[in-house]
Amino acid sequence: MKIIIIGCPGAGKSVLTRRINEFLCYPVMHLDKVYHTGGKSHITREELVRKVNDFANRYDKWIIDGNYISTLENRVQLSDTIIVLNISWEICLINAYNRAEEYIKQGRNRDDMAEGFDGTITEEFVSFIKNFPKDTMPKIQDILKNYNDKNVKIISNYKELEELIDFLKRQHNNIYL
Repeated sequence: MKIIIIGCPGAGKSVLTRRINEFLCYPVMHLDKVYHTGGKSHITREELVRKVNDFANRYDKWIIDGNYISTLENRVQLSDTIIVLNISWEICLINAYNRAEEYIKQGRNRDDMAEGFDGTITEEFVSFIKNFPKDTMPKIQDILKNYNDKNVKIISNYKELEELIDFLKRQHNNIYL
C-alpha cells in the first residue's frame, strides 16, 4: 500500500502512522519533519513536492503523514490509500495542547518534527485548528472527489480509528499467513 494520512493538527496522524507501522514496517515520511527546518523556517512548496516525489518513487510501499493542502493532490495521485482523520476540532485542540505540554515537560522535540521546531501553541495555530472543518476539510473533499479509484477511509472518531487499525492488522496478517 501507498498510504497518505491527512487531517486536522491534533487529530492523531502521527500516532496512527506509528501504530500501523508497528506491523506494516513501511518507510515513513512525516511532512512536518520535512517541511520545517527549525523554528519558523521551512522549505518551499516546490522543494516539498520534490522531496515527496523522490520518497514515493524510491519505495514500493510507504506512509506519508501530514496535510499541506497545496501539495495534497500530488500525494493523492501517488497513493492508493487515503486515510482522512475527520476528528472534531475541539478534540484536536485538546490533543494539540496535551501534546505540547507533554513534550515541553520531557524537554525534547517530537520525532515527527524537525529538530529545533518550536511546538508552542500560538493563537494562529489555535485558529487554524478551529477553522479546519470549514476552511481546509472542504478543500480536501474537493480534491478527493476526483479520485474514485483510490481507497479512501474517512475516520470520524477514535472507535472507527481502532476498527481501521484492527482491519489493517488483519489484512496484513492474512497476506503473511
